[in-house]
Amino acid sequence: MKKPAIILIHGLRGDHHGLLELAECLQEAGYETYVPDLPGYGIEQALRDQSLKGYANWLHEYVEKQKFETKPIILGHSMGSIIVSHYLEAYPEDCSKTAVFLAPIIRTEKGQKRSNRLAKIFLRSLKLLSGHSRYRLMKSRFVSFWISHILTYDRTRQKYIDEQHYMYSGEFTSTRSLMNDVQLSMSEQTICPKNRKVLYCMGDHDRLTKVKNVKKNIANCPNATLKVIKKTGHLLNYEFPQKTAQVITQFLDKKS
Repeated sequence: MKKPAIILIHGLRGDHHGLLELAECLQEAGYETYVPDLPGYGIEQALRDQSLKGYANWLHEYVEKQKFETKPIILGHSMGSIIVSHYLEAYPEDCSKTAVFLAPIIRTEKGQKRSNRLAKIFLRSLKLLSGHSRYRLMKSRFVSFWISHILTYDRTRQKYIDEQHYMYSGEFTSTRSLMNDVQLSMSEQTICPKNRKVLYCMGDHDRLTKVKNVKKNIANCPNATLKVIKKTGHLLNYEFPQKTAQVITQFLDKKS
C-alpha cells in the first residue's frame, strides 16, 4: 500500500533547506515529502496576518492546492511545530490523524513568563537600531554561527551545520516579519491536538525545551508518544537526520 505524503514545516529564520536531509531520509523509507517555505522565508512573501490564525489559513490553502489522494501527515520543527499544532486545531480534517512535532516548543508557566520578558528586551533592543542595521545584523555570519552553536549539542557536523545555517537561516524577507515571528515563537507554544496520534521527537540536550517539560505537558494526552534522541540538541534534523528519520518512520509505520 502506498504510504501517505509528509509535509515538513521548518522553524524560525530558516527555510526549506534545513529539512531537506530529513526529507530525503523519509523518501528512502517510501514517503513522498513536501517541504514548503513558510511565508516570509526563502522566496515566499510574509503574510499580512502573521498570527497563528494567519499561518493556519496559509497551511490550509497550501494543503488544498496539492490535491493529495490521501490525507497527508504533517510534521513541524521548532516554531513550525507551534504553527502546525494550532493549524491542526483549526483544520482538523485537512491531514492524517497522525502528526509529528520535531523539537517542539513547550515551557512551564515560569519559563513562559521568562520567555516573554526576554522577547520584550530583545525586540526593544533591535528597535534601537536603524532598519538597515537590524537587517545586516540578523543576516550576519556572527549571529548565524552563534545561534547554530547554541542549538547544536553534537559537534561532529558543526562546521557543516554552521555553513548550512549561514547560507539558509538568513533568508527572511524583512526584519519586521522576522521580529513578528520571534514574538510568536517566544510567546506561543506547541499544543497537543485533540483526537490525534502525535509523535514528539526531541534531543535530550535541547536548550529550548526540556524533556521533563514535554513529559509533563503530554501526560494528559493519551495519544501522544515521546521519543528522545540521546546526545542531540535542538537541531536534530541537522545533527542526526538519518536517526531522526528512523524514529519517525518507526512511529508512522506502526500507526499505518
